[in-house]
Amino acid sequence: MEIVNPAISINTLAYEGYDLTTALREIAKIGAGHVELGYTRGWTEGLTEEYFSEAAAVDINRLLSDLGLSSIALSAHIDLTTEDAVDELKRRIDFGKRLGVKIVNTKVGARSGRSQFEKNIEPIADYAESMNIIIGLENPSEGTDQIITSGKTGAEVARRIDSDFIKLNYDFGNAFTYSKGEVDPALDYKNALPHACYLHLKDINKINDGWVFAQIGKGVVNYDIILRELAEEKKLLPLSIEHLFIYNATKDLIVQRKAKAPELSQISTSLKASFDYVNSFIRTP
Repeated sequence: MEIVNPAISINTLAYEGYDLTTALREIAKIGAGHVELGYTRGWTEGLTEEYFSEAAAVDINRLLSDLGLSSIALSAHIDLTTEDAVDELKRRIDFGKRLGVKIVNTKVGARSGRSQFEKNIEPIADYAESMNIIIGLENPSEGTDQIITSGKTGAEVARRIDSDFIKLNYDFGNAFTYSKGEVDPALDYKNALPHACYLHLKDINKINDGWVFAQIGKGVVNYDIILRELAEEKKLLPLSIEHLFIYNATKDLIVQRKAKAPELSQISTSLKASFDYVNSFIRTP
């Protein structure tokens, strides 16, 4: 069965603990043609506002070109319920535009900041439209009382905003961890799909003293069903494999950073297996 344009990216967060050049070289070796640069305030090391600059974009574009990689999406998560969020996201949109991406993903924030979020989202949508960039609102991995908690609540937010430039980035693993295992992503994603522009593939497994993030298809998220359904229904969106090797989770599914990243070969071997698994359902262009 021929599927049109199901671009598969690998998120650079898999190589957190290593420099960006190393991450991109390893991703190219795996055989991926697309990469999603992953930046999350409070999680990603060494990231400052100064990083989202024209000079940084020039350097990254040169490296991507040399390695035969391109970017469809940028993850640059901030809290959209703050007074500074509009200007902060504009800088990330500008940065993404320089990289040639079509989508910029971000988190939203807590319900206590809903009024500020609603005030912010209109100028964000207007700026995104002016730059021809789609904003992907992502369901969070943890927290309490968030504006978006799942595919269902994400769809409600997207419907209220009603903009072609504000969509959803559905993260399957986040739906499981945020809900403490109460939400089945194989069912919940269907709520988000009509409003989604992008998908994050993340998996997780139970161990004796907590949880570890797993190779795609080897964890609790039923990707056999999910990817088969998406392929059969020809609803394949651009997607990213987001494996958090330097993170794990406590017994109650609180995500935490480990002291040390795994060996580079371990990361790349597991990512290659995930990439091949996803490709077993999807023909890439």
